[in-house]
Amino acid sequence: MVILVTYLPFYRIHEIAEFFVKNIEAIKPERAVIFIDNVYHEKQKELALKFLPNYTDYVFGNWGSRNDTWIAMFKRLRQDYHIAGDVIFIDSDNVVTEDFLEHHHVLRPYGVYGILDHECWARGAQQFLKRCFTKDREHAIFMYKVYEPKNYFRGGSPFFWGPKQVVYFGSLPSEGLIDRLNVALMHVTPYIRNLVSDESLLGVMAWLMGINCIPWTVASHHFHHGSGRGADKQLIAKAHAQFAKGLWSTFRKKEFLAYYIKYKAIMLREDAKALI
Repeated sequence: MVILVTYLPFYRIHEIAEFFVKNIEAIKPERAVIFIDNVYHEKQKELALKFLPNYTDYVFGNWGSRNDTWIAMFKRLRQDYHIAGDVIFIDSDNVVTEDFLEHHHVLRPYGVYGILDHECWARGAQQFLKRCFTKDREHAIFMYKVYEPKNYFRGGSPFFWGPKQVVYFGSLPSEGLIDRLNVALMHVTPYIRNLVSDESLLGVMAWLMGINCIPWTVASHHFHHGSGRGADKQLIAKAHAQFAKGLWSTFRKKEFLAYYIKYKAIMLREDAKALI
């Protein structure tokens, strides 16, 4: 039996009743755990628990970004729940399809997988397909390359998990790896940490775990929450450059140095544009 986990900021807790409950009903996990960020006062917990379902576990924190929340989830699942793997993470604004468990049983032997939503697939999903190859035509399984050196010379991060509306880990990353990734993440200024996508963090993590490709298929529906806002290229580049510098400092791998150089060059280019 799997463990089902979701994560969301306090201002989106309505999505638990709206979407996550449906995922519990569809997947029927051994346990469901919800991580809620931006909680810094006991009254927030009291308010939330009055309206939220009482058959799930809640972990409250004030981690401040999606990436910090991922680090907290991996650590707390291992340390507090003594869970080493067989965990399904699902974005809080997604609902799995009726045939999700069939896909899960096919993908589970790979040890990790991701899930794309039907809405993105209907739009062509080119941002994913250009970095993929087909693994299993019968079950429509694609493989996404988590590390793509070509991305040093074109748009997008060279490290990327791929589709992650749902993420499965047969074995969670080790505590040692999580601690070192946390050290690297601390190099990013807190107020821009969210500008490093969690797909990038997960891509780095997978690569460091020796995983080259993430299998994925289409098996969820995405109900966009509409609370996101854009950011300028300079800030995004700065966040990635700081993360890459932290990775280089922590792991001393040439791929992270190249990652840093790419985004430092983008920062300089954007500075030059501002002067024109």
